[in-house]
Amino acid sequence: MPAKIPLPVTFNPYKHHFGFLQNEIKNWRKMKWEEVSYDLRFIGNNLIDFYFGQLGVEQICSECTQYFQKNNIYKSQQFFKWLGCAHWKKIILSDQSEWMVRSGNSSERFIHIHPAKFSKHTIRVKGTTLKTVLTLCILDVPIQQNPDTNLRAVNNYRNELLGLSPVKSLVEPVSKIMYLWKIFKNNSSD
Repeated sequence: MPAKIPLPVTFNPYKHHFGFLQNEIKNWRKMKWEEVSYDLRFIGNNLIDFYFGQLGVEQICSECTQYFQKNNIYKSQQFFKWLGCAHWKKIILSDQSEWMVRSGNSSERFIHIHPAKFSKHTIRVKGTTLKTVLTLCILDVPIQQNPDTNLRAVNNYRNELLGLSPVKSLVEPVSKIMYLWKIFKNNSSD
């Protein structure tokens, strides 16, 4: 992962961070699809909470580690005592976004964070939706006025490059593909 995630934090910006992915799109455009496809696997296919706020990956991790240091729960034994029987707890960062904290899968990275469900600056999407939109943005596919043209493009790339089944419609708000595609396109720094 290109983002620097400090120990003892686990955070997957491929799944959870808009700004990180905006930068990755620029890098992916220079790569072979096989390499891009390898990176996209970090997103998975499940429902995810995706952060759109102004805090960068490093700032999120920094604020989380500062929270744990300030509350004297930065060492694993203290962290697990703080977590107790709960599977997770929430903390709030400087932009008022809420973050889920749970135990990580590694003794070295025992603090796992990700945006909380329905938190400020967050949207809930399927991993396959995010991968579809990223593919469209990497290939710089323009959004057309004709909805049928957009639907054909979406389904073509979902099938050919991602091995995903077609979608029936791109009508918002039922389909988050168009919604997310517009956000990425409107916030592109190209």
